[in-house]
Amino acid sequence: MSEKLEIIKEKPYPLGCYIDYDKSLVVRTVFEGDKNCGIALYKGTSNDGETALKIKLPKSLKRGSIYAARIKGISNVDEYSSYNYFVDSTYFCDSYAKHLIGLETFGLDVPDCDIRAKLDNRSTLKASEYSFDWENDSFPEVPYEDSFVYLLHVRGFTKSSGSGVPAQHRGTFLGILDKIPYLKSIGVTTVEIMPAIEMNEIETPRTHGGILSKELLYSKDGSISNTNSIKPRLNFWGYKKGFYFAPRTAYCSNPYDAENEFKFFIKTMHANGLEVIMQFFFEESENESLIIDALRYWRCSYHVDGFHLKGARIPIRLITKEPLFSDAKIWYDWFEDGPVPSKRYLAIYNNSFLYAGRRFLKSDDNSAGDFFHAMIANGNTHGVINYICDYEGFRLSDLVSYEHKHNEENGENNKDGTDNNLSWNCGIEGRTRKQSILELRKKQVKNILTMLLLAQGTPMIFSGDEFCSSQGGNNNPYCQDNETGWVDWKALEKNTEIFEYFKFLIRFRFEHNILHNASAFKLMDYISCGYPDLSCHGREAWRPDFTGHSHILGMLYCGKYDKDDKNSPFIYVCYNMYWMKEEIALPKLPDGLRWKMISDTERVDKIDSIEKKDKAVEKMSERSVRIYMSEIDPDNKSKRKLKRK
Repeated sequence: MSEKLEIIKEKPYPLGCYIDYDKSLVVRTVFEGDKNCGIALYKGTSNDGETALKIKLPKSLKRGSIYAARIKGISNVDEYSSYNYFVDSTYFCDSYAKHLIGLETFGLDVPDCDIRAKLDNRSTLKASEYSFDWENDSFPEVPYEDSFVYLLHVRGFTKSSGSGVPAQHRGTFLGILDKIPYLKSIGVTTVEIMPAIEMNEIETPRTHGGILSKELLYSKDGSISNTNSIKPRLNFWGYKKGFYFAPRTAYCSNPYDAENEFKFFIKTMHANGLEVIMQFFFEESENESLIIDALRYWRCSYHVDGFHLKGARIPIRLITKEPLFSDAKIWYDWFEDGPVPSKRYLAIYNNSFLYAGRRFLKSDDNSAGDFFHAMIANGNTHGVINYICDYEGFRLSDLVSYEHKHNEENGENNKDGTDNNLSWNCGIEGRTRKQSILELRKKQVKNILTMLLLAQGTPMIFSGDEFCSSQGGNNNPYCQDNETGWVDWKALEKNTEIFEYFKFLIRFRFEHNILHNASAFKLMDYISCGYPDLSCHGREAWRPDFTGHSHILGMLYCGKYDKDDKNSPFIYVCYNMYWMKEEIALPKLPDGLRWKMISDTERVDKIDSIEKKDKAVEKMSERSVRIYMSEIDPDNKSKRKLKRK
């Protein structure tokens, strides 16, 4: 280093590196130990040592483990576009980097030494957090009781050619924007995104003849190249260590302006009333202060609506007490008891609904009671996110088509993925042309969708499950950047009956407040109307059967408890998950009302063609769900008039 530099102390926070307005370089970073360390600046993207300016940081700048320096006197400092840190002869990227260079192409095997942090030049305000015009952006803040969550993988959601997304947008944030009309048409309020931070998806970079490969190992159609018969391990899902402050450049149509593209994505989603929840996975060894700093950055700089936190050692207590997050949605597996917040922003990701719903669906004994409790689970101080299928485990269509995982193509001898799928294949494993099996599977999908979308709490569905996109029995496609791991949009045309039923359920749920309450049911008549807010029934009215061998349940929702409309109808949902026909009671309604059956998963009739019901007991088909709704009885009304005369 021939330049005469002036290196002075700086305040140690916030961590990061940038060129300041006075053309000085500000460096704040953590170096453990007591070795020679510093920063290397680059004018281009190559790793040619002759183009790097290497600056050693004196130990006198160290406070704790943080080196904080302002470096003055760098000639033509604006010509430097990227940097790396070094300790002795080892070079590595800044963990606080806001934009990285080298990971723009998904599936490219990039050596760690070729990954660089982009240098932010604040004097030009290019690609910085100060240059984007957010206009009147605001958080939608949809209450949990009015929310419908749609979980997706950014690349997998629109990568398929059948997605209807322009080729240049497939697999990107802009591809999601192209699908906004679809998302709104099915009632989505909140989009949850699997990890979308910057990372190298190749788990272990491979060498070819002693030379680090830069060949594109995964082609655009998802196939794996056979270079020297080496198959690298690809982490398609993204649950691994990454750069927690930078959006994924490979998910951008213009990866060299990832910051502004992601901000445009959030701004457009908000303009359409859609929330964005980011999943963050942190390894057990991750520093707690880094976790808090990263979440703060995404909340402030990118206006995300909240976070679903995953990992073994999340400082959840600190996060929930962080003032900046008092109005951010935080999702986690559990929360400690504490003061009740003024609004419900916390939510539990409720996997107990998954287990209870799946067991009841496949007619397990001792499941009716657990199913009922899962259906009414709701939090007064926090939300409850319900789901039947997640990214882990079987997709919804595979849940009724496979009893065993089929993960051979993952390359781990089918040993990966859970064996506890709680699934039933309806009689034949996997694909079949047998019509009776296909009809039963269709009915089971409708049954489980009814459970999910008529449960209290907030429903979440994994992208493509609404029209039975399949993974071919693979219950752990974490490495499948291909048709297995992507949403199969062609399935939408093949499964229109299920998709239409799904849309009916969404409409029905949000048309009736009693089906999506803000608080838990009390299971009692606390307004003295003659009916509890929710009551259970079985073969006999008011006598539910929760014994070990019971597979039927009737749930009566009293519309008189609707805060907005006391004349809302009664709704009665009957579940028969037994493998034989069963009788179930129709509870008596107040005078002047009668039951009308509006849906039966056994049938494909249009809703308006289903007949009225006047019986006290109905016989239900095996493995079916019915929905009844009260209506005015014109015959009863005319009788009352005659009596008055």
